Amino acid sequence: MNSQQDDNVAATAQHGEQISAAVPGLVRAFGQDSVGTLSETSCTSSPDPETASRNTRWEASTATSVPTQQEARALADAVRQHAEAQGWQTQDREAAHPSLERLYSAVREDLTLVMDADDGGEDVQVRLSVTSPCLEKPAGHTMARSELDPMYGSPDPMYPNDDRSKFTNGTPRPLPAPSE
Repeated sequence: MNSQQDDNVAATAQHGEQISAAVPGLVRAFGQDSVGTLSETSCTSSPDPETASRNTRWEASTATSVPTQQEARALADAVRQHAEAQGWQTQDREAAHPSLERLYSAVREDLTLVMDADDGGEDVQVRLSVTSPCLEKPAGHTMARSELDPMYGSPDPMYPNDDRSKFTNGTPRPLPAPSE
């Protein structure tokens, strides 16, 4: 095994812990009580678990729809206030797609927080995501996901270490109680 890849496995595990700790407060500030995803994901497009797990990052996301752009901006302001109180540093970044409006972006250590809005439909779709950087892993690495991820425990071969007895068939799990 390559030393850098070993270091990347440890860094990715740390990213998972950091995201798992940050997400409940961010999601609550976003007005939601569960996440859509909270897992290590492949940075490749390979359907093969061995290949897919060689380059991964952690990602958490949730989304909601609101009637107006003004309400979307109010959500972004609530998330910004919470994020800045938790040490996130606001950054100006363009939206990844021209049809999206970047409402907010910030960084903390290796993590990136992004909120985008898409008002192309009847309501404004607002998405919050937190990601870590993609890192190369050694052969044999397997991806992990949080028990808060609605798909935790599913028979997905990308996540062979999930406790299959905890699968909720995609039903979102509530966030843990705040520790304030």
